[in-house]
Order: sequence, then structure tokens, then C-alpha cells
Amino acid sequence: AINNILVSHIEGGEISGTIDELIRHAATKMSHLHFVSNDDAKRRLIQMGESNERIFVIGSPDIDVMKSNELPSIEQVKEYYQIGFKNYGILIFHSVTTELNSLKDQIENVVSAIIESKKNFVIIYPNNDTGTDIILEEYKKISRNKNFRIFPSLRFKYFLTLLKNADCIVGNSSAGIREAEVYGIPTINIGSRQANRSKNDQIINIEPIKNVILNSVFEIKNKKVNFKSNFSKNFDSAKKFYELLCDENIWNISCQKQFIDFSNKKET
Repeated sequence: AINNILVSHIEGGEISGTIDELIRHAATKMSHLHFVSNDDAKRRLIQMGESNERIFVIGSPDIDVMKSNELPSIEQVKEYYQIGFKNYGILIFHSVTTELNSLKDQIENVVSAIIESKKNFVIIYPNNDTGTDIILEEYKKISRNKNFRIFPSLRFKYFLTLLKNADCIVGNSSAGIREAEVYGIPTINIGSRQANRSKNDQIINIEPIKNVILNSVFEIKNKKVNFKSNFSKNFDSAKKFYELLCDENIWNISCQKQFIDFSNKKET
């Protein structure tokens, strides 16, 4: 930006309940072009003073991958990762950096609930946010439990296949809000990390309390999620992105930005 090089930002305007949101909005203000996933995100960028002419709704690039015919089969994925479960859920739980004082209690409740459920879970490590070590320490207690397979990470396409065939996804990952919705996989969203990110009232939003988590795991069986969010309506993201980049008007957009006052009706 300082060197007058056009900067584009993909999937700005999203909201969540963690430090990611602050970084995301900061990136928005340092960018000249915005390729957003839905109209809600576009509205937020306009609210942040971005010009309507610099914002393009293209959907999410992840959707293209999710809907492709190139995903591995569930048999391939289970063989590759040596997952012997016929039926299973997925657990991904990240730290919330503003809730570190209660993180140990939160993850203890999550782990206690899935142990007591006696259901199979594929568990994926959290990201590298502060507090991750607290979560990993708790996972050590279940590393030898036959109902769980724990992985530091998974190949993205392999993860999508696992998600597509899962009974549910539990935790506070955006995958439970976004990707799971596209596949119609039930989500138990725990805590505040994804606060206000989805309008889908079929997502089960709960507090990190053991009995509440346990009851939700039992109740969610055979539940399917309807596509109510406009996140899953926008397909062909890569094609839209490519077509925009081929438009010379994109490259003629000025590097000099101005804050567009919200009272300017032309922009809103």
C-alpha cells in the first residue's frame, strides 16, 4: 500500500468472536480491492468506509473445492489416516484469546463430554493462538482412547471428505459454521469464538458446559442442516475472480483511497 501497489483482500467483512476479526478489519483498511463472500460482508465494508465500486461479491473459493469432483473417497481418506471408525464426529476447538482465564475449564468440559458420550471422534489440533498449549495438554489425557483419532492437521481435501461424511462437527471452528453448512452436516458450536457469524438457526450454539455439550451430542444424531445462509449460495468463485482480474477496469482503480462517509447515499 505504501508503495502504491494494488492490494486485494479476499473474504473481508466477516465477523467472529476472536482476535481474527480485528486483524481482518485492519487488512480491509490497508487494501484497495475487496473480493467478499456475500452481501452481508459487502454491507459491513461499506459501513467501514469502503467504496462500493471497490467491492465485488464472488462467494467463497472454498465452495469451489467443496463442490468439485476431485475430492478423495471416504475409503481413501480412512485408509490414508488409518481411521477405523464407521461412524464418527469431528472435534476442533480453538482458544479464545480474551477468555484465557477460563480456557482450561472449557476444554476440560469439552473432553469430559465427548469421553462420556462414548462416540467416535476425529480430533484436529487447534491453531497457534495463545492458549493452544492448554488445549493440547488436555488432549494428552485421551491420546490412547480407542474412540478418538487425534491429528495435528489434515490435508484440506481429505478434511472435506471426512466432514462430508461425519455425523456432526463439534467445537468452535469456522468449519462448523461455513463448510459444514454447505454439506448439511450438523454443528454444535461451543462458546463465543464464532459469535454472530451465521444466521442459520439450526446450528446448535451452546456454552462450554459439560452436561450441555453431552446432551447436544446425543440430540444431534440424524439432524440435517438447511441452507439458510447466503454463504452457500455463491458458487463458481474462481471463475468470477478470474473474470474480474481479466477486466482492465480493475487495474485502473486508484491506489489512493478515501473514506466514504456512511451518510453518502450513493455508496450505501
